[in-house]
Amino acid sequence: MTLVSVLGGKGGVGKTNVACNLAVAAAARGARVLLVDGDLGLANVDVLLGLVPRGTLADVAAGRARAEEVLVRGPRGVDVLPAASGRSEMAALAGEALAPLLGAIVELARGYDVAFVDAAPGVGAAVVAFAAVSARRIVVATPEPTSLADAYALLKVMRRDAGAPDADLLVNAVRHEREARDTQGRLARLVARFLDLELRALGWLPRDARLVEAVALQRAVVEAFPASAVARRIGALADTLLEHAAPLRDAQGAAAEARA
Repeated sequence: MTLVSVLGGKGGVGKTNVACNLAVAAAARGARVLLVDGDLGLANVDVLLGLVPRGTLADVAAGRARAEEVLVRGPRGVDVLPAASGRSEMAALAGEALAPLLGAIVELARGYDVAFVDAAPGVGAAVVAFAAVSARRIVVATPEPTSLADAYALLKVMRRDAGAPDADLLVNAVRHEREARDTQGRLARLVARFLDLELRALGWLPRDARLVEAVALQRAVVEAFPASAVARRIGALADTLLEHAAPLRDAQGAAAEARA
């Protein structure tokens, strides 16, 4: 199986939309898909997809339930592992407290073809842990200077604390391809100059009013508006990820790295 973490240096770059829609698109192509809400204290995957969880990762962390017991079936048969909302103690999990939860998620993910983790924004302990255990790391950024600065900071922390040798850059909410290429080039030059990390250009997604409409409907845009420009590009990205599936990294090593 492949574990893919979807990351963002700051909030508001569209990370959750990317994770949810990639998961639904992959499931539509016949893959067995797990979608993990990795924003442990401020969950919104369930809200975006219009789901009602019967339990969350907070119950798993407290020992009240196993990970598979709180799964919710989402669009196209995606299994969603929801997180809690408004739980500061979950957002602050680190070290020895985080390791068992990470292990439970990794063990559950082994039963799927691909698992997507919608990580929290920023550079917290859980973000580093998910990046460390993932076979692929997708960093979502927009052309805004603040987004690029925070994406660079995230890549720096991933390289230093998660031992991540590479990452994929997905530029979101662009006006045209030239803007996407300019954005990719700026960040790639910084990474090449200052970080020993390979940053691959995964692609770009356009600004699309259909995505805003889908969010209001609490549906994935690839389901609600499959012919839209953004849905078509997400489908192509899902094809790429499924074609280049990579094995799951060792969970024990990643959990140890999370104890820093």
